[in-house]
Amino acid sequence: MIWLLILAAVTATVPNRIRPDTPVLISPNNNSTISTTAPTFIFNPSGGETLISHYQLWPDGVKNTDHIPQSFATITTQALSALAEGTHTWMVKAIGTNATERDSAIWTFTIDTTAPLILIETVAGQEFQNAVSFSTSDRYPVISGQSESNAALSITFDNEAVTVLVGSDRLFSVKPKTALALGRHTVSVSSSDPAGNNTLLPSFYLDIIAGAGLITIPLPSPFPDLSFTVPVIVPLTLAPVTAFELIPPLLCPINWWLVILIILLIIYIIISKRRR
Repeated sequence: MIWLLILAAVTATVPNRIRPDTPVLISPNNNSTISTTAPTFIFNPSGGETLISHYQLWPDGVKNTDHIPQSFATITTQALSALAEGTHTWMVKAIGTNATERDSAIWTFTIDTTAPLILIETVAGQEFQNAVSFSTSDRYPVISGQSESNAALSITFDNEAVTVLVGSDRLFSVKPKTALALGRHTVSVSSSDPAGNNTLLPSFYLDIIAGAGLITIPLPSPFPDLSFTVPVIVPLTLAPVTAFELIPPLLCPINWWLVILIILLIIYIIISKRRR
């Protein structure tokens, strides 16, 4: 018996099960804060040898927008409905033509559409109470109050703006960079939060009047700068003449600020000589 061995060539097609490359998220940035409830989601498409059928948008772990078409350029899409204020997550899923898939990274963002609160409490030591004008002899008047944490609060004295970042305690205390001249000044207060929401209060007036002046003397480290007020001599009217009230030096109360000033000046002079 002759056995014939017949070899048959068999060709088998192995299905492509290679998963797509990872889509790269662009915007909203991870850990960012935005001011719209309808953000535009932007990402770069997948590469690699696996062809892409489409993409899916997954905000907050739920499939929202399906069948986002493949593109070789940056892709933009939006959720099917507005998102609520607060913190959200988002990711993109790439679906291959071979029924495989690949998830992008998961990013977090916060939606904040509320303008920051501004509550002015005092102006130059006076309660604000929505007054339109204030008077003070302080050439460096302090304006204090509250606003949203991490907001950039700006106070403008005429055309000079002073901007501070509000801390976690939400408190602010701002004074002008340079001494204000005698007369009337226009003050405006605004605040901008990280999402870009802005609040601008109506302007009010600040009248700088003659009176006690603030003197600041810079001292060498580690001594703090010395600030004190110089009282104004007020004329005493006695009929029928006007004269300045004179008090014998020995009867005057001790001005402890003056004593401290003299001591610090002596220390400053000694330190200055030693440095030379």
